Amino acid sequence: ATSSSHTPLPTPGRDLQDPSTGSSQPATTTTTLLYQDLFEGNLSPAPPSVPPTPLTSTTPPLPLPSSTSTAASQRTNLLQHQLTMEQAATPHMPTRGHFSAPKWDETKPRELTQYFRELEYLLRDCNITDPTQMKEYASRYVSYDTAETWTGITEFNTQIPGDQEGAAPQAATYKEWKAAVIRLYPGAEESTRYTVNDLHQLAQDTFEDGIYTIGTLSTYYRDFQRIAWWLLQNGKLYRNGERRLLQQGILTL
Repeated sequence: ATSSSHTPLPTPGRDLQDPSTGSSQPATTTTTLLYQDLFEGNLSPAPPSVPPTPLTSTTPPLPLPSSTSTAASQRTNLLQHQLTMEQAATPHMPTRGHFSAPKWDETKPRELTQYFRELEYLLRDCNITDPTQMKEYASRYVSYDTAETWTGITEFNTQIPGDQEGAAPQAATYKEWKAAVIRLYPGAEESTRYTVNDLHQLAQDTFEDGIYTIGTLSTYYRDFQRIAWWLLQNGKLYRNGERRLLQQGILTL
């Protein structure tokens, strides 16, 4: 077996040999230093790499909204929402011809007070208390000719002449104007709603038509009691007279 030969590594105290001549040369200081650098770890580490500088945009970033402006915007939105909800919840007077508007059959003066009661209920619900506005709304839901008559009444104006000569004009209230309107229609006033003649007429008409069913008898009794009750409450009819008139409308065999 053949033994392989190798050249020993130089050491700091050992001479370096020239491979071409085989002669050895004394180690120089430079060679010794190089040996120390390579094999004893005296080489200086490479300088750390510097990361590249990232490119920046020339447009500055938008400023973030401050907490003060955000809170003010939120309060404004909240107030607007509350105002919208309040406006939606506040009732409004219906337009003329609407199904919820008060109505009055002008051929039935007795129902005029009922018209004003329904109107005043809506006025209270809508918080309308100004006398002029109340008069205008009362005149809105009737026919054109009737509205022209109602608005032409002296009490419709804001000011009416004083009671005494030379006195300053006084403000006309809604109640004063309404009383003047009701006086234009006989039978519309509460004090003249019914008369005893109304009972006589009801009994006579019922007697002539005849009562043949329980329904007809019930209708006659209800109408009679409505009129008789009002006359009794206002002292215009006595109890004995009521019973006698009631029997006049019933045909007896």
